[in-house]
Amino acid sequence: MTRHIIITALCFIATAFTALASAPVERVDTLLFSPKASAIAISRYRTNTTIAVSNVDGSADNFYYQTGSSTRVRSDERSKINYTDITNVLIAETDTKRLLVQFTTDKNHNVEYTYDLPDPDNRYVKTFLGDKSSDFGIQLGVNLGKSGGTRWDLVSGGWGAGWVGTLDCDPSMDASMWKSDEFTWAVVLGVRMTHGPHSLTAGLGIDWRNYVTTGDRYLHKDEEGRITLMPYEEGSSRHRSRIQTFSLQIPVLYGISFGGRRNFQFLAGPVLNFNTGGNIKTQYRLGSNDYSIKTRRIHQKPVTVDMMAEIKYKSVGIYVRYAPMEVLKSSTGLGFKSISTGIMLGL
Repeated sequence: MTRHIIITALCFIATAFTALASAPVERVDTLLFSPKASAIAISRYRTNTTIAVSNVDGSADNFYYQTGSSTRVRSDERSKINYTDITNVLIAETDTKRLLVQFTTDKNHNVEYTYDLPDPDNRYVKTFLGDKSSDFGIQLGVNLGKSGGTRWDLVSGGWGAGWVGTLDCDPSMDASMWKSDEFTWAVVLGVRMTHGPHSLTAGLGIDWRNYVTTGDRYLHKDEEGRITLMPYEEGSSRHRSRIQTFSLQIPVLYGISFGGRRNFQFLAGPVLNFNTGGNIKTQYRLGSNDYSIKTRRIHQKPVTVDMMAEIKYKSVGIYVRYAPMEVLKSSTGLGFKSISTGIMLGL
């Protein structure tokens, strides 16, 4: 009798192993795995599922996921799930058309949710990792991968507009900071390394600056390349004379995130400028005629170094930029430095 029971059990086990071996293995496409996060929020609708994971890996980045076949949902078809201080977060899609969510709570409980993907052949999927405001185009980023606790991103951002003033200049230049302006794209294309709250960003950008004089003298370049201030013609009006510079720039900025959910960030570092263009433009009215005179090859310094700092909340910040080197060559006879400040988006 005992022998018969043992043989029956062995046959049952063999049959089970054979069934498992012949069953197809479910493959998963991992969308996110994070050792820790400050919170997860899941909203489940009949045709739509959205997930938000805050402060992925303890950083300022958030993960967003949305899938469905329709964006029109009814509130009575919704369920919500919220947890804080979670670890071992896994979000994946399986080849059997399911969405898998796993994590461990702060009380060391393992939690798992599995959702069927509605209408998998006619659905949209959107995922995003970063600051939520970046999802609306303020900041562009492409994840290049992780190595240990360090993350690498290909980034573009830092659209800035502000005012620029002159320092250590000839008083007769009478430059107006409120009428002088700066436009910059700090990083057209660059790389950012992030490790916890710390980051280092470097890339290639562009910058325009206009130094405007509003007094009774205009900027004039003579045949020897010297730039002087000359009086406008008697009877003229609507005076405006400015120096414009254009630069290719390479910023190298260290950043540290702080505050609640690390939404605040401070960045600072040097900016190397290759000043490839410069000109003088003078405008005025005489009688019923308007005049505009542009002079090129003003002999700006080819290479300068600035210092830049920014304090920002999410993707909106205020920057200050100090240029300790003179803008023009000493041969022009017009020496001045500059400082600028303004608003910057997305760096």
